[in-house]
Amino acid sequence: MKEFIKKIERINFGLMSPEDIRKMSVVRVETPDTYDSDGYPIENGLMDPRLGVLDPSLRCHTCGVRGGDCQGHIGSIELARPVLHVGFGDIIHKILRSTCNECGRVL
Repeated sequence: MKEFIKKIERINFGLMSPEDIRKMSVVRVETPDTYDSDGYPIENGLMDPRLGVLDPSLRCHTCGVRGGDCQGHIGSIELARPVLHVGFGDIIHKILRSTCNECGRVL
């Protein structure tokens, strides 16, 4: 079998909207626990089997691949209030410092 080398033309980095994250999400995490008393992952929990599995004896409930071979799937958590991402703190601070408190124009 002949291998093909594909050249990457570009990579785009950006932020996804909350709606896009909800659409891509395979599970909505609602339970803050990971495992039940028997040691199995809790449905709608932090280790829900639809997000991917770690144990090689278990299969992912989303793609059906055994643990270790599944790359994992995205989930979402609905928070009670909006939360700022820590990584954007400096940028937000600089933007707020560069705008007028009275009219909002750039200084």
